[in-house]
Amino acid sequence: MWKTQRLVDLSTYCCLRRYYLIKFIREARYRASELDLLVEKTYRKVENARPRITHHDKCAQWVSVICRSMYVNFVARRRAVTGLPAVDIAEPSDEGRDLDINTAALHVCLVNTIEALPPFLRSTARMRFVENLSHEEIARIIGKRAGTVRAYVHKICKRFRQDRELSAWADQIYRRQGDVYSTHGSYS
Repeated sequence: MWKTQRLVDLSTYCCLRRYYLIKFIREARYRASELDLLVEKTYRKVENARPRITHHDKCAQWVSVICRSMYVNFVARRRAVTGLPAVDIAEPSDEGRDLDINTAALHVCLVNTIEALPPFLRSTARMRFVENLSHEEIARIIGKRAGTVRAYVHKICKRFRQDRELSAWADQIYRRQGDVYSTHGSYS
């Protein structure tokens, strides 16, 4: 019985993911974190309503109707995100390459730390610290109050401070800024 249930769960998840992935590929203006959040919300809705299904032969059709409804609601609530204009970038110097490598390593560290967060904090962390969205934008996307988002961000920051690798990056950045302050004068 539980194997059948797991197969139904996996099939449902794959169906949702495929449906929304196709929509998001066609509309290049949405963020990956919004895709994850929409799949999660829809999956929970399907999961909660599954016991009320009486015609199991129409389950796939029922799931597609829920997907369509959730997507229409998502689009209606979300304002368009404009892309960044293309900019010609000059070839970086050797110092610039080191900075790019460090930035990429810091980004990987941040993404790994976000993935270690509890599921209810991950999408908020991605939107706030990777995509740099405001509390109000995040609240609108995840359907929570701005105060709740602030509380989530506080919890996320607390966990970031506890992560050794991320803390090492922060120390390195603060030391580098300290060198800049000492050569240009102090702010005290």
